[in-house]
Amino acid sequence: MKSSTLAGRKVTLTIVSLLGLALLLTGDQLLANTNVSAPNQTETVDTWFSSGLLVVALIALAAGFVHSGIGFGFGIVAIALMPLVIDARQTHLLVSLAAVPVQLGTVWAYRKGVVWKPLLFALIGATIGLPAGLWLFQTINLDWLTRGTGIAILFMIGYTFVVRSQASRRSSAQSAPPADRIAEGDTQDLPSSKRNSREAAGASAIGVASGFLMGAVTMPGPPVVAYALQRDWSQDEFKTFVNQFLLALSLFKVAGLFVTAGVSQQSLFESLFVFPAALIGIAIGKRFSQHLSTGGFRTIVAVVLSLVAILLIVKGGG
Repeated sequence: MKSSTLAGRKVTLTIVSLLGLALLLTGDQLLANTNVSAPNQTETVDTWFSSGLLVVALIALAAGFVHSGIGFGFGIVAIALMPLVIDARQTHLLVSLAAVPVQLGTVWAYRKGVVWKPLLFALIGATIGLPAGLWLFQTINLDWLTRGTGIAILFMIGYTFVVRSQASRRSSAQSAPPADRIAEGDTQDLPSSKRNSREAAGASAIGVASGFLMGAVTMPGPPVVAYALQRDWSQDEFKTFVNQFLLALSLFKVAGLFVTAGVSQQSLFESLFVFPAALIGIAIGKRFSQHLSTGGFRTIVAVVLSLVAILLIVKGGG
């Protein structure tokens, strides 16, 4: 028990340290940018490969570590930090491309514990939300949308805690006398089909929301994570569901970007340098996450979501 607690603290410290390092590096990059004159095109390319690409790769490594360690977060962390170094719209394209191999690596690492029914309903919803999000990405002010996303994340976290407290009350009610449990069980047996339809509707709804956010701001994680936290799933089931869903969304969005000619050769070239760093972070996060208890796991998920939500509200679209 003591060793498990120490391991959990080490994981938390490592996550905080990686994010802190990324923030320090982006801060140094911002200071450097304010102290130089406007460069020509050749100097811009040299600066990108000498410093910008290194910082972006380190951010990708930290985002990959967080993603693998808690089951989500690559897009959220990368989208929150990379605009401090590179253009916000370029960030969205780069993260969208890099997310495909990142999700492939994570899905392979957590390939056990597939939950098919919620996954299929969520993907059906995503096919509705993603086109609307892509349209909004090209027409609406990203600053408004990003701040609104942060507010929505905080609401979803609060809703998740309400649901978890209700679930704990239901489980404590099972310790009631047998007669009471039988009576309660009879009332629960009646709406079983209705409960299944509600679960299908809930999975489809988070699919629409995540698909919309993926298309608009490349941050599809919060709705699907909030939904998965409400389920009584193990860590492997949680991570498998979330990452298989996010992989499908990433493939859908990249296909949409190619159709709309939103991907340039430069974006493809840059993504080849970024995603290996993210895969290294995933491998490290996979190793550390095995020492996390379920309670510590859920706490870190909620804390990371809250911090990122506040950052999005304060920073906006970059």
